[in-house]
Amino acid sequence: MSPQQPATNFKTILSFSALGLFALIVFGLLWAFFLGPKNPEGAGWYLFAYTMGLTMIVLPCTFPLAFVIVPLSMGKGMRKGLGIALSFGLGIAIMLSMYGVVAAVVGKVVVGTIEAPLETVKNWTYFVAGIAAYLFALGELGLLKFRMPTYTGAAPAFVQKQKDYLKALFLGLFLGNIGVGCPHPATPLILVEIARAGDIFYGWSLFFIHAVGRVLPLFLLAFLAILGVNALTWLAAHREKVERATGWMMVFVAGFILTLGLFTHDWWVNSGQHTLLESVTQEEALLNIIGTRLGTGNPHRHGLEEGTGLFGLPLDWGNWFLVIIWIIPMWWAYFKKKKEIESLSVESNHGPRTTA
Repeated sequence: MSPQQPATNFKTILSFSALGLFALIVFGLLWAFFLGPKNPEGAGWYLFAYTMGLTMIVLPCTFPLAFVIVPLSMGKGMRKGLGIALSFGLGIAIMLSMYGVVAAVVGKVVVGTIEAPLETVKNWTYFVAGIAAYLFALGELGLLKFRMPTYTGAAPAFVQKQKDYLKALFLGLFLGNIGVGCPHPATPLILVEIARAGDIFYGWSLFFIHAVGRVLPLFLLAFLAILGVNALTWLAAHREKVERATGWMMVFVAGFILTLGLFTHDWWVNSGQHTLLESVTQEEALLNIIGTRLGTGNPHRHGLEEGTGLFGLPLDWGNWFLVIIWIIPMWWAYFKKKKEIESLSVESNHGPRTTA
């Protein structure tokens, strides 16, 4: 066997690993945006947590991590570069999974000890998170001067002094902790599910899977860099377009989460969207078949809900509210762009004149 044979074999393995990661990421994104249900149940929460983690690569507190993991992994040989990338990702996953443990403990205290109704806690969580995500989206679109703080300084001296693998692990722990603050609309959904269960292992494992979703795109970039393909160049060149696309996506998702918290799940049932989704998935028909076979009936039936949202708001206002908060940024962006064009036109018409 030639001396170069092991290196060639490892490069082949790494190449197939990168292809596998790409396939997992594409499947996850398709599930997140097109195939997955809006209301996951049971083991479906793990798939939901994973796919939502994938979508966080475009957020301003996750995207900069690509500019950390790629330089760490490059120029150190394939095996060592891979080990460093995995150490960095492991650090992020360990840190983020601790938030799942905290959510489970808090849920057990709030729901169990204080006996606060879970539905009320859930609605307020959605409401507050929806506001934060909506403001973040407007900031990404340049309509508001509202930007999430991101860490751009150096790592602590303690981290800098470690050997390569430990340094990468500690960097992951440190930067993973900072990145948890991004107002992704899926985060409150996952935290509320963990709080509802109040189970520490469930909270840890669900957020660990969520963290895996966050780091897989980073692994793909690192693997490509080790193989000699620097994908960061394209990402950096198109960063503004990616951020704007993220902003518009966040407007629609955050608007829904905000409305769901403000007008509660009863609005969602009455809105017609819930019924339409169930008619597409044939949920009631399938549950009827299963319930008949098991002799349990169908526990998941909906009629016209009554009641009010937060602050006593009528449920009927929910659809109007949702449409309004979706339309406002569109009009705002249109008039802002129109004003900028008019300003440029005035400047060009009143520019300095040249004399013959």
